[in-house]
Amino acid sequence: MGFCSVEDINTFLGTTILPDDAQALLAIEEATAVIKNYCNQDIEQVSDDVILLDGTGSTKLFLPNLPVTSITSVEVDGVLLDPNYYALAENGVLWRKYGTWTVGACNIEITYTHGYAAIPEDVKGVCYRSASRLYQAQLKALRQDFVSGLQSVSVGDWSETYENAGSSSGESDKGVSAARTLLMSEKDVLNKYRYKRL
Repeated sequence: MGFCSVEDINTFLGTTILPDDAQALLAIEEATAVIKNYCNQDIEQVSDDVILLDGTGSTKLFLPNLPVTSITSVEVDGVLLDPNYYALAENGVLWRKYGTWTVGACNIEITYTHGYAAIPEDVKGVCYRSASRLYQAQLKALRQDFVSGLQSVSVGDWSETYENAGSSSGESDKGVSAARTLLMSEKDVLNKYRYKRL
């Protein structure tokens, strides 16, 4: 599921893209994937996700997707652990109340629910701004017939001139691939959602 909709792009750009427009949907999909990648998080809610973690021999484990809303079960070396023997703390830390997490490779299986039931508005905003840039870059490349550095097009008595993109050393003449997926200001917004291990 994308973190924004085509309607969000329409509102942002003041345009009327159809809800099933393949290019707009692809732009949303790409922007969503880049946000997830940058944050190292799913962000959207995932119910009963099953993960395997290495036992560290310490009293705490770090669950990789936040926020954690519930723990369904914990198994250590194939044995179901009584819920009274562990506790969920802030920032996805799972504490072992008595003893430590047994050392091992992928020996702890955790089933848990994590993420946001509704995508936070600031994440949604980053997504529709990023998707809008990608969509506009696709349209520009299409209008220029995917020819890098094209300045104008003429057919009969009709012509269209494009803004000078600068020297060939810049990104702006490289077509769709040059559209910046995330701006620094957008990364600043997303930083609070990035996975940070204590």
